[in-house]
Amino acid sequence: MYARRALPLTLVALAVACTTQSTEVPTTPKPDVTPGDEAPPPAACKGSSALPASGHFTEITAEVGLADVTGVRVAAVDLDGDGRVDLVLHGYGPVRDDVAKGGNALMKRVFMNRGGKFVETTKESGLLDSRDGPGTGRMGHISVFGDVDNDGDLDMFEGTYIDANTKDPAARTDRSEIWLNDGKGHFTMAPQSDVGAKALPTSGGSFADYDRDGVLDLFVGTFYSGSEGAGNLLYRGNGDGTFSDVSTPSGVLRPGAKGNTQAFLDGKNRRPAYGITTCDVNNDGAPDLLVSAYGRGLNELWLNDGKGKFTEVGQGTPFAADDQLDFKSSNEFYHCWCAEAVNAPSCAPEHRESRISCDNYAWNPGYDDQPARLGGNTFTTACGDIDNDGDMDVIHSEIRHWHIGASSDTSQILKNEIKDGKPSFTRVANGPESLQRKQTRSDWNEGDMDVGMFDYDNDGRKDVWLSSSDYPDTWGSLFRQKDDGTFENVTDVAGAKHYHAHGFATVDIDGDGDLDLVVMTSGARCGGDSKCPAVPTLKVYRNDVGASRNFVRIKLEGKGAGGANRAAIGARVSVTSGGVTQVQEVSGGYGHFGLQHDTTLTFGLGATCAIDKIEVRWPDAQGTVETFSQVVSNYTVRLVQGDKRVRYVRPDAK
Repeated sequence: MYARRALPLTLVALAVACTTQSTEVPTTPKPDVTPGDEAPPPAACKGSSALPASGHFTEITAEVGLADVTGVRVAAVDLDGDGRVDLVLHGYGPVRDDVAKGGNALMKRVFMNRGGKFVETTKESGLLDSRDGPGTGRMGHISVFGDVDNDGDLDMFEGTYIDANTKDPAARTDRSEIWLNDGKGHFTMAPQSDVGAKALPTSGGSFADYDRDGVLDLFVGTFYSGSEGAGNLLYRGNGDGTFSDVSTPSGVLRPGAKGNTQAFLDGKNRRPAYGITTCDVNNDGAPDLLVSAYGRGLNELWLNDGKGKFTEVGQGTPFAADDQLDFKSSNEFYHCWCAEAVNAPSCAPEHRESRISCDNYAWNPGYDDQPARLGGNTFTTACGDIDNDGDMDVIHSEIRHWHIGASSDTSQILKNEIKDGKPSFTRVANGPESLQRKQTRSDWNEGDMDVGMFDYDNDGRKDVWLSSSDYPDTWGSLFRQKDDGTFENVTDVAGAKHYHAHGFATVDIDGDGDLDLVVMTSGARCGGDSKCPAVPTLKVYRNDVGASRNFVRIKLEGKGAGGANRAAIGARVSVTSGGVTQVQEVSGGYGHFGLQHDTTLTFGLGATCAIDKIEVRWPDAQGTVETFSQVVSNYTVRLVQGDKRVRYVRPDAK
């Protein structure tokens, strides 16, 4: 797909000199590209053939060198700057790496992409070191990436989940860490700072430059600490890999409300977060903070005032929870309570019969029947412009059970319309043309942990991948967005049907311009389930349809301190082609225990070859906007802040 290199200018000049028999030493002008970049290539327009009825993906795990590799979470990131995306895997458990056994006994593994095949470099990566010494192994569960020291490569936040179940004395000494990359995929721990100062049940992390000083900051979510969450934590980057805790002065860390039932019912408690996300939901250029709350609580939306202060604006809106509050008709716990509370006037006769055994149930009147307890179990909130209207919509992924009933939130698309500078979300009802799935059993469970938006068929409309793991008969689901903006469930025909799908990443593994899928497997709740794999293996699904349409891939580079952060995390990119403008933001990780997709953005263009313009809003203090025109489609381009040149990047370019 990449153009052959042009004849070097030095040879062209020498040829001219020989032809004219000049005796002067020719001067060779420097090309308007940097080493590793292609000169502007010829147009390579494609058509737009109809999608085949099936076979959109092909499973190629063994072909790319990843057969029998296990894990539950994956990060897709170019660790050595060669233009090919590598993989960092994490398992789950309250133990350290078993360095002596190696392989699948490790809590994390690193695989470098060498020409489309993956080679393990875990031992060489440095990630088996700990504060106890080299090669001692450590416990770690989360990885998201950003260039924290602005040296041009992607560093890692590794989050560690520690709670009462962490029995291993050595593992209990491990903390969340910042790992600095040397640009070749080898990591060393940054100096100790406020990140990792405490043992926390860390459940998510996301890099963002909340104060837009050109240095990345870090937002961290935590799960339960007693009866409420351990709190939202915001760390300001110091530019050297260390961070300072600004959780309290920024406003994102609520005062503790343990034992205060009224504070909980008023939505003033610390929510147990199972995932966090950063993105700009009101288009003011400053990243906002999104908290995916567990325990049927209310999700949080913290708006950034651009000056370091945050205000929670989600409560009472569809972002926090849906408006389905009917617990009486289908909550079997309530029915159990009614069966015992024979004199309760709120219980109708039909409410006194339950479809479950009432030997062990939980229902507290005045608490479980209140709006603050009738939300969802939100695991991940994905952020993206799903309808191409220029603002960031979201999708909540939820765990939901048949016996809890209609009041428990289901996974849904929430479309955003900004009003008076504030986001306004509307939930899209689930039906045959949205995220509805058919239940295959009466005791159904929706185990939706991870969700993301990506344009797998390169038609210019974002599609949805939804991981639904752990419970019987739950599969990863793929929803394709049609021309009219509705969705069709193509899971059964697309070729990427994955049982107990958990963490995933979208990444162009083979460099053909479309996004392939790497999907991890959950081995939980597999006892006696014949559909479960013997071990929770990774699978790679090659995209076989997207490359038949036009596309452009965009890699950004900020100026660093004083401009935009070097990795351009938080940059907003708008691509206008064929009368349609698509918008994406560069993400520094999001969601349940860390989802990290490639920071090079892929835009599908469908049948349209010409790109009218590319507009980049850089995440700097000024909100600098730069426009790039005459960009040739079907290539990867590198755009550098403050430089109008469009660089066409070949694989292996540094």
